[in-house]
Amino acid sequence: MKLRHIFLTAFAAVMSLTSLAQGLSENQRLLGYIMTDSITVSGGAFGTAGTYPVGAVMTPQTLSSYAGCKIVGIRMAAALDLGRTSTFVYLVKSNKMDTLCIQKQRLYAGWNNIFFNNGGYEIKGDETLFFGFDYVETPEMITADQGGLCGFGDDMEGALYAYGNFGQGLNLYSLSGLGRLCVQLIVDVSSLPLYDLDITWFDTGFKYKAPGENIDAMINFSNVGRKAVGRYQLCYQLDDNDPVVSNLTDSLRTGVQADWKFSLKLPNDIATGLHTLKVFVGQVEGEALPERSKYDMKSVSFGVYRNKLARQKAYMEVYTDQTSPITPYLNDMVKLVADNSSALVTVNVHKPNTPLALASAAYLHDLYAYTHPAFSINRSFFPGEEHIAYDMNDYLPSVGAEFCAGILSDMLMQDFESPSFASVDLKLTYDPATRKVGIKATGDMLPEAKAIYGDVALTLMITEDQVKSRQTTMNALTGRTTNNQNYLHNDVLRAYVTSPIGDAVTSNDNKYEANYEFTLEEEWNPDNIKVVGLLTKKVDAVTEDNLYDMDVINANSAALGTITGIETIQPSVAVKHTGCYTLDGRRVETKNLKPGLYVINGKKTVIK
Repeated sequence: MKLRHIFLTAFAAVMSLTSLAQGLSENQRLLGYIMTDSITVSGGAFGTAGTYPVGAVMTPQTLSSYAGCKIVGIRMAAALDLGRTSTFVYLVKSNKMDTLCIQKQRLYAGWNNIFFNNGGYEIKGDETLFFGFDYVETPEMITADQGGLCGFGDDMEGALYAYGNFGQGLNLYSLSGLGRLCVQLIVDVSSLPLYDLDITWFDTGFKYKAPGENIDAMINFSNVGRKAVGRYQLCYQLDDNDPVVSNLTDSLRTGVQADWKFSLKLPNDIATGLHTLKVFVGQVEGEALPERSKYDMKSVSFGVYRNKLARQKAYMEVYTDQTSPITPYLNDMVKLVADNSSALVTVNVHKPNTPLALASAAYLHDLYAYTHPAFSINRSFFPGEEHIAYDMNDYLPSVGAEFCAGILSDMLMQDFESPSFASVDLKLTYDPATRKVGIKATGDMLPEAKAIYGDVALTLMITEDQVKSRQTTMNALTGRTTNNQNYLHNDVLRAYVTSPIGDAVTSNDNKYEANYEFTLEEEWNPDNIKVVGLLTKKVDAVTEDNLYDMDVINANSAALGTITGIETIQPSVAVKHTGCYTLDGRRVETKNLKPGLYVINGKKTVIK
């Protein structure tokens, strides 16, 4: 469906709070993305008659500070009288909605305060909520070219969503073009302390740093207490060194956010390896904070290095979906970049419960793929982003693969130029009679690798090009989707040779070697097979807690379908007489030989 005034997109943002509203008691605050009752966009519309649940999404990052508080209602603004309709608070679980509060009443033009009759909902602090109202767009609105939605300011991630089916299944869809939807939670904050500050965001730039380098850090912090503050301390601490305390006297009303920047020069004699920079709130109005929120403190780990290696290839991992019509656009974008760069290796990890999905790769979708299709580069976090993975759904259909390929190329080069501390080289052998692939992985490993990551893991994957399977596609002119049963998929993740999270490798004299053997499935075409190798930190399991530590140290690939670099294999049965033989010792005629490895007159020969 084509939306008028509103286009699907996503923007990084920080939550905002407000207590400046009319019709609320002293113990009630507004929680949302807007700080004012002003309306800067009035009359937003979908352009199609229907009922659209619209609202905002609040995550645990903000809700954790309000654990124990109770949501008692919703405040929202409308551009027109919207008649009798429902306001709601839904609990979001895997994009499915469980009803927590719902109230049906008349919504008038301007601001409306709606209080729930069921007593409301007590915030747990670890949930994600979708709150808003059922917006009913009538044929009369369309005729008058006047919708009923109101917005304020710039677009912000989380601040405008719709729940429905807009061509990619029933789901929550992020919208833009209206700014932030004028909708807020009414929260009873009686359980909050009088004074409390939370640190909502902390950024120190890229992960790897050299001795003597400056760290230009910035935090966002918010007053989540019941009273304004005018004296407070913000502190930072490098490893176990003494904290550095800054005394601030800027007035901060309840519900308001602010920024704080500081610069730290790393010592020239700082040890190679992993270090931690911590920021935390000291005293507020002369008193220590109550121990009630994990957001009173944030820490970032970074690696210090003195020596580095060049990256061999940037690793692009695509979390793809055969049921999404956006996937072909993303495939075209990746192909444009890959055709013009030898520094890229791509693996397409298909969404669970689709025909090309690999069960052992499901953990990647749980941890990275907040939407489909999306992709990560070196599985690394870029400073200031909301997620490790990137979503291109909003850009690809409208601006095209060529424009997006230019953006992707810049992103890849930035990641490609980041330091590496180990290399991975792959040498393959192949026996067509048994379809066994021999893989020899070798490389250098600097002392920095052990110091920063601890144990290092090698992950080996099998991918295949030109795999025929279904794919939903979209006609850009008509906007209609069809299912192409003969779509050719490239870089399809077929199997893991190692554990999906990698096998530990041991280095001797700063070098390592690992050998594996893998048998190809009968339906796989060896000419289209690649082996992809990654080096990462070795862990027992990849979780949300260690996800930022799991960036790719280095990556490489080797194609089985090319002769260069592939060793021949000695025949399993000794052949001493003349003639043509397979590797298992069977004599064959030389006419019309199939491609493969043979022994002809005692010499190993490749027929291609």
